[in-house]
Amino acid sequence: MLTFVLPWMLIGLGAVSLPIVIHLLTRARSRRIALPTYKLLVESGGGLQAVDRLRTFLVLLTRAVLVAALAVMFAQPFLAERRAVADTEAPRRVVLLVDASASMRANRAGVPLFGDARAQAADVLRGLSPGSAAAVVFIGATPKPVLPALSRNLAALHEGLEQAAPTYESADAQAALALANRMLEGQGDVFVFSDFQRTNWAAADLADLGGLRLYLRPIADRPVENVGITDARLSPLEPVAGEAVQLTCTLFNATPAARRQTVRLDIPGAGVSQEAEAALQPYASADVTFTFTAPGVGTLVGKVSTDPDVLDIDDERTFRLRVAPALKVLVLSDADADSPASGAFYVTKALAPSRSSSASGIEVTHRLSQQADRVSLESADVFVLVSPVTLSGQTLEVIARRVTEGAQLVTMLDGSTAPATVTALAGASRGAVTPPFELTRAIASPRGGEALGALVTSHGPLSIFDSPDQGDLQLLRVHRRYLSQNDTSRGSEVFAQYADGSAALSRSPAGRGAAVFCNFSVAPDASNLAGSPLFPVMLHELLRDLRRGGQRETNTVGVPWQVEVSAPDEVNAADGQINANGGTAYRVVNPDGDELSATVLSRGRTTRLALSPAPRPGGYEVRAGDRLLEVGVVNVDAAESDTRFVDAGDLALTGADGPVVDVVSAGSDLVRAGSKRANAWPWLLGIAAAALAVEMLLLTLWRKSPQRAPADTHRPRSMAAADARRRRDPQW
Repeated sequence: MLTFVLPWMLIGLGAVSLPIVIHLLTRARSRRIALPTYKLLVESGGGLQAVDRLRTFLVLLTRAVLVAALAVMFAQPFLAERRAVADTEAPRRVVLLVDASASMRANRAGVPLFGDARAQAADVLRGLSPGSAAAVVFIGATPKPVLPALSRNLAALHEGLEQAAPTYESADAQAALALANRMLEGQGDVFVFSDFQRTNWAAADLADLGGLRLYLRPIADRPVENVGITDARLSPLEPVAGEAVQLTCTLFNATPAARRQTVRLDIPGAGVSQEAEAALQPYASADVTFTFTAPGVGTLVGKVSTDPDVLDIDDERTFRLRVAPALKVLVLSDADADSPASGAFYVTKALAPSRSSSASGIEVTHRLSQQADRVSLESADVFVLVSPVTLSGQTLEVIARRVTEGAQLVTMLDGSTAPATVTALAGASRGAVTPPFELTRAIASPRGGEALGALVTSHGPLSIFDSPDQGDLQLLRVHRRYLSQNDTSRGSEVFAQYADGSAALSRSPAGRGAAVFCNFSVAPDASNLAGSPLFPVMLHELLRDLRRGGQRETNTVGVPWQVEVSAPDEVNAADGQINANGGTAYRVVNPDGDELSATVLSRGRTTRLALSPAPRPGGYEVRAGDRLLEVGVVNVDAAESDTRFVDAGDLALTGADGPVVDVVSAGSDLVRAGSKRANAWPWLLGIAAAALAVEMLLLTLWRKSPQRAPADTHRPRSMAAADARRRRDPQW
């Protein structure tokens, strides 16, 4: 049976009419010849018209065949080998795959799709003949069989079906099919009950299931119309108390109509409650932004929600708000921080104008580079190196480790110590802390200084200067700097350059932290930054951007995940929560109050815990005794919000070596018979090539018979004379 992958391409058959239309428009028109000599006309065309008509018809036919073959070829036809539905009377080996992913929680007429799938799977079990062996596998982030292997204990399988519930997980269809293949050892029947959500099934590959026969049972006859919240992200990721925070919420509209959706933000522990409205286009995403002030120091769990619909699991999304204490900035320099001639003086004043109070949640400490103590190094959140600076080996080691663990680094390069500082940081961090450029030689600009050249203000540390009213960075002048040779593969890390292409400002990832390298100095003899009101703004935005670029949680239900506990082990010793190895005994509690298994992966300044897959979304508290140390957040996979499905018939189109796939109805009635296919387009391509060759032969070897027009010399002389006289005298 001939079937098509893209049947809509058959509209190209309408192009068959083109050669006919062209033929009708370009065929020769009959001429009226005002001659009475009929014999001459008969002699010029007699006996040849029938032959020419045959030639014209054959050329037209070959052209029509050529166009039709090409049109059908683009529809990707294949020859299907039809198979009969399997005999249900004989004992069978069967695996039932029941989709238990989050999208199967959608309600249809008050009944979840999973309820229908479970009932239909039970009907198949009841219909198996005595002696049949079966297995039931629930499709989730990992496939979950009721029994570990095929079993004739159908009663136990029925009980497993009755007790099952849909999960909050995404579906790994490929893993479930592979498990079914292993259970059946390559021979048997597989029934699949699913909504065939395209985010889970579009990439399913059936090529390795050649010995199986698959029966696909679509549970949903039409897509579920759903609107879900797919993301919620904070900026900055870890604000300090009193700082303005933005939360951007993303919604996805999985319906064919435009919608307006109300979104609510709630942070119970901070007293934050806001509403906003989003305009959503069909099958598209849109963002909503909330702005609020960070409350006191601590960790809070908030949520964004929208109006519930038939799939309510994605109508709410949880996030963690960790409010940090004042940001601790350690300024290291060999210059006197109290001298107005040094760059360190202006850096500390820009960060904290008054020694008695910190500015905008920032605590600044200045140390000479050789006098940095371990306590200040270990407690700092941001390191600012202001040339001239010469760091000891121990200081370099601590800074490199802290930055790769998540701290931030700002380095202002100036003077003879700059190249050595860059090299030492790269060595201490094993290449993790390196700028995207190499310093070559120091230069001094002519009187008046040098302006910055190309700037990136659309994003990154200079984004606050993107609008004209925020200040013009072109007013800044640099008198002393380095020429640099930039690494072109890291060009996206450079945010400011000089006219000659040397890097002026860069930001690079460094392990879990980030490093900023400034190819200029703040000292009054090196630039005019110290006297510019733009400098404090630039410095504070730089710190804000560094904190904004941290790692945020993207944990999803059903997938193993990790969480870091910042508190050291010693703080919990008073609670008596010490395990057999002498470390802290951590407990992870899910939203229902049940404990989740946790394993310590590493200890140090922070402790990393590996957790078993979370069974449901929400906030998971990490405790040592009664003390709350951290909160981890888990959400539903954003892909589950796109409830559009793939046509099960498309999955049935397997190659010649693939399995036989049938699409069946709720009562196991055959909807579309399974088939193996052999591509037919090579045959059509051959027909098109043959038609083209025949046309060329006809046009080349069978030329049209020339028609001989009667000449004036054959006409009687008297008539020719009469014509000449008529031309001279129309009245004649």
